[in-house]
Amino acid sequence: MAAAYNREACVPLPAAFLGGTAAAQPGLAEALDGQAPVSVRLNPYKPYLLPESAVAGPVAWAEEGEAFYLAERPVFTADPVFHGGAYYVQEAASMFTGWLLRRILPDLGGGELRVLDLCAAPGGKTTHIASVVGTRDVVVANEVIRPRAKILAENVQKWGSGNIAVTSNDPADFGERLPGFFDAVVVDAPCSGEGMFRKDHGARAEWSPENVLLCAARQRRIVSDVWDALRPGGVMIYSTCTFNAAEDEENVLWIADELGGEILDFGALPEGIVPGYGGGRAAGWHFFPHLVPGEGFFAAAICKNGSSVGTPAGRAKNNKGLPLLAKNDAAEIRRWVDGAAGPECFATGGDGMAYGFSQALYDTVGALLQGRFGLLYSGVQVGELIRGALKPAHALALYHGLERGTVNVAEVSDGAAMEYLRKGTSTALLPADSFAEGLNLVSCQGIALGWAKRIGNRYNNLYPANWRVLNY
Repeated sequence: MAAAYNREACVPLPAAFLGGTAAAQPGLAEALDGQAPVSVRLNPYKPYLLPESAVAGPVAWAEEGEAFYLAERPVFTADPVFHGGAYYVQEAASMFTGWLLRRILPDLGGGELRVLDLCAAPGGKTTHIASVVGTRDVVVANEVIRPRAKILAENVQKWGSGNIAVTSNDPADFGERLPGFFDAVVVDAPCSGEGMFRKDHGARAEWSPENVLLCAARQRRIVSDVWDALRPGGVMIYSTCTFNAAEDEENVLWIADELGGEILDFGALPEGIVPGYGGGRAAGWHFFPHLVPGEGFFAAAICKNGSSVGTPAGRAKNNKGLPLLAKNDAAEIRRWVDGAAGPECFATGGDGMAYGFSQALYDTVGALLQGRFGLLYSGVQVGELIRGALKPAHALALYHGLERGTVNVAEVSDGAAMEYLRKGTSTALLPADSFAEGLNLVSCQGIALGWAKRIGNRYNNLYPANWRVLNY
């Protein structure tokens, strides 16, 4: 991997920040003017080993083999397996959400859990949550800003776990239309961005004490709007990428006292994580860049008062917006998916495509459609049925449950893979004889990238035009 060149305009740290938060944390200001670490999280559904020379060490709060720091920042767009969802480039401190979720899940009860990631784009926490809960549990990933939601949907398809529904709605829609529906809600709230001062100097220029107060008020409004969607006994993970108490501890205490919840605490924290306190009470955890290798981050877990179970989604077999496929059509699709890992339900969407779902996700998507949510993507888009035969969608190539024995697999080199990913057809870089006659699954280092179809001495590159990689 080639190292990336990074140039930033030098913007000084705000004076008010230096005199406040930075003064209370000796060493913080110096760390924010230093070099940011680079970290990635591997996809558990797509076995892949990072080059040993690229790894600087593991992320302490991740599971063994789950996430690593890199020795230097490569040009990720030049790595074919990055585009195939083999790993996600995620800031290390934000992976603490997964650490919390793993400790919360046992107390939420068994069965098919539903988790809402409210402010989800571009998808780092969403794909992490989807990996932590497992493919039979459900993740609803929401992003209110439509262009960002489309990027989220693309990253969800690349991850290929098949247990995510992507929506683009206001937080209040969930509280109003799906009361008590979710077992857990993750709110990575928009904030003043102090934790990004090292990586994004633009955040320094935009910061002010007044903006901190505006952000804190907005965060309370967002949490208030979505609170009713969390079932009694469910857990909210509240997080920010900032350091100040107004957006962190004070908001956590407000959630617990005003909305009704118990702030959770966990022992045996990885070294360097600083517990937050307010009024003598534990109120979350801080990540300071001078104490742990990562950017600024804060997170807390609040259990909603009450002990009732979640409101069942109910069977949605008769949902007119998501009709199940006929038996013969479903049988054709089942040839393309691994029976052990694959979906349980197949249905047609309004776009004429067939989709695969677990039963729990099918029911959840039915509830979302009935609630008039803006659904951008869900489950796994399998493809289009034409006279009883499946024309596979790009998302199916990236799905971890694809049955590779159904189709030819063309394993190509890194260079040929990049020609494929730019949707090129150079026979010098990617010869036609790389493929068998007919449809091929294009793979690099064992990671699926998409489809190509060979017709005699030429081939059609079926990589999506709007995904093509032009700069690498």
